Amino acid sequence: MKNVSIIGLGFLEKLLVIVSPILLGIIGWFLPRLVEMIKKIPLFADSKFIELLNLFVPFWLSVIFMLIGVIVGILFSLTIYSEALKMRITLESIYIKKDSLEKQISKSNVKAVFVDKRQVVVIDQADQELLRETSDINPSKIKDTFLMHGFPWVEQDPYKQEYSLWKLEDERFSSNVNTMLYERRNAIREGNTKKAKHLRKDLNELGVFVKDQGEDQYVRSINQ
Repeated sequence: MKNVSIIGLGFLEKLLVIVSPILLGIIGWFLPRLVEMIKKIPLFADSKFIELLNLFVPFWLSVIFMLIGVIVGILFSLTIYSEALKMRITLESIYIKKDSLEKQISKSNVKAVFVDKRQVVVIDQADQELLRETSDINPSKIKDTFLMHGFPWVEQDPYKQEYSLWKLEDERFSSNVNTMLYERRNAIREGNTKKAKHLRKDLNELGVFVKDQGEDQYVRSINQ
């Protein structure tokens, strides 16, 4: 049995990390040719931007755009790597790294591990969610890895029946929790995933756990 297993970037994520700098560099190299085509359009022929580009030798213009493309591609690749869920699993613990999140979960504190719509979920002995993060790795591989290290794997959320649709002024929760859930729904509608994630974390600390279906939030609480 392996003492340590690594779950990191999926195939698509790895592909994007490798290809992005190359692809954007190639696009940058050929971009001046597109500029030459734009010059022939009367509407743009006399624009200040075109006049500025005319000051450069075409070869060096290609080099500049290529370098810009490579740099943008590298930054994009670093973002993908940072946002990917990375786990190091041993016989005793799960070491997790994603964005600014770094944490260690002891096996003795784990009650259940499962995949819920490509999200890896870890629940502790107090029925709290210690982790709910999306992974691009095949769920079967995730399952096999956790089982190999003796973690309590389950096929579906054991608290599935306890979740229900949250509505405005939900009587189950305090005004503070309802306000946070309202702000989180607005964040989802606005596409502000970072704010929605932070609010989920705050809600978890209050014993409220959220699953999203589109713009709808399904919630359960261990403090009812």
